[in-house]
Amino acid sequence: MRRSAIGAIGAQGAQALASFTLQIIVVRSLGLDGLGTFSILYGVMVLVAGLITGFVGDSLVVLDRRDRPIRSALEQYALGVSTLAAVISAAVGYLSGLVTVSQTVLFGLAVVLFALEELMRRLLMANIGFWRVAAIDLAAFAGTMGVIGVAALDGRISLELVLIAVSVGQVVAIGLGVVLLPREERFAVTFVRGGHRTVAGYGFWRASQQLLRPALLTIVRTLVTVFLGLAATGLLETARVYVAPAMLVISGLTSFLFVSYARDRTAKVGDQLPKADRAVGALLAITVLMGLVLVLALSLLGPALFGTTPQLTAVIGWLAYTASVSAVTPYGALAAVGGRQMLVFTIRLADTLLSAVAVVVMLALGADAAYAPVALAIGSIAGGIAIRMFILSPLARAERRTEG
Repeated sequence: MRRSAIGAIGAQGAQALASFTLQIIVVRSLGLDGLGTFSILYGVMVLVAGLITGFVGDSLVVLDRRDRPIRSALEQYALGVSTLAAVISAAVGYLSGLVTVSQTVLFGLAVVLFALEELMRRLLMANIGFWRVAAIDLAAFAGTMGVIGVAALDGRISLELVLIAVSVGQVVAIGLGVVLLPREERFAVTFVRGGHRTVAGYGFWRASQQLLRPALLTIVRTLVTVFLGLAATGLLETARVYVAPAMLVISGLTSFLFVSYARDRTAKVGDQLPKADRAVGALLAITVLMGLVLVLALSLLGPALFGTTPQLTAVIGWLAYTASVSAVTPYGALAAVGGRQMLVFTIRLADTLLSAVAVVVMLALGADAAYAPVALAIGSIAGGIAIRMFILSPLARAERRTEG
């Protein structure tokens, strides 16, 4: 299990490496305005990936994906939801004036492929193939960088080129993922009735929850752009990208926790809760240690990576937000596996709305955008405490009464 946990970090790290490198290339080639635009587009890709991961990805982990009706429903939802989300995302991007016609088409294609590659990652995770997930993420990175590298020789890096590169990388990753899947997972089924309601019943609430965090980040970027401009969004993004190594470690470990909770179906919440508490403590400790290193190295690494030093306040704010993710995700995963996904979503929706309102008020009062991540962290931590107190603890007490 320890090897799988390390593999989960490696898988998240490989994906984050691609994101990190892409954003460095964008800010170096297209400037802060270009980074602001790309960060919004990439944020939407992550948003859609979160939607598809919750609705289909988490469902295939928890439900019996080898049952033909369930498998058929999973396949149809995967294609339908990703395509619909891509069309809507591209249309909104174009109507808002953020992208041109050609960029709109390329953006929609990238959204679909990004979502489908995320499902391939989830299917490999369900089989505890975290190192295989890392392999397909590295393949995506290689494909993306290959396209950008060829274009860079002619000095033709543009937003369109970056979107094409992202799509090529996802295609490469999906192809390799099919090869790396266990043989028993390498099959598709035709249309079969009976599984749609089961998948939707579980997946809707998980998708809604998975959507909240990337949606909140996208809202924050949009708000900062509206109040302060794309350059301010770019500055805020440099700090977030700088802190990305800490977030990737936390995200990798929490993905592993969700899969491990789902595989151990016979374990009771009361038995798992102390493990979740220890996991939260360990994740917080990791965040603090990595945060100290990142803060101490800021003046050296910042200019080397971005050509400017990210704001210290924003860096600390994003570290606080990373710590809040450590405090909420293990509890949310345990509660969702225990069948309380609707209650988890309700609490997370409340803390997300609280965070969004706080950011609006701060910006309206003229506060620096660097303080926005702090508002996000406060709401997220409140959500973690609420899930622990109002969902998991009552479940554990109910189990003890039943046993007694």
